[in-house]
Amino acid sequence: MFRTLAGAAALLCLTSSTALAHWVYVSNEKDDTVSVIDTETNEVIKTFQVGQRPRGITLSRDFTKLFVCASDDDAVQVWDVATGALLHNLPSGADPEQFALHPDNKHLYIANEDDAIATVVDVESRTVVAQIDVGVEPEGMAVSHNGKWAIVTS
Repeated sequence: MFRTLAGAAALLCLTSSTALAHWVYVSNEKDDTVSVIDTETNEVIKTFQVGQRPRGITLSRDFTKLFVCASDDDAVQVWDVATGALLHNLPSGADPEQFALHPDNKHLYIANEDDAIATVVDVESRTVVAQIDVGVEPEGMAVSHNGKWAIVTS
């Protein structure tokens, strides 16, 4: 049974497998979970606990890692897609809302609502490499396909 997940953000991705299954990852802000929906059957195939008030989610370019903004934990969680295990947390500013992964797959640009900053994190070293003052309550983030531009909505 397909269920509507209120207050959720969805990420559609094509995962590598023999069957080339199509999955949608949905962050469920109200109950601190992420659900995985199979788009061929419209069934929720898995739901797992994540950090507090999950917001933005994205996949690594090789589809092996799922990044989840745990807004009330002031962190970005990194999950192993194959095993469902939490690998580690990445630092962020207060209340990370949304983020974008740079095309180099090494830098994550995070919109931190409470601090009115964008944080740039090196995902390999797990360190903050820059913090940029932006407008009040930044919530959206994008990086151009060539990596030359980062855009924050506020």
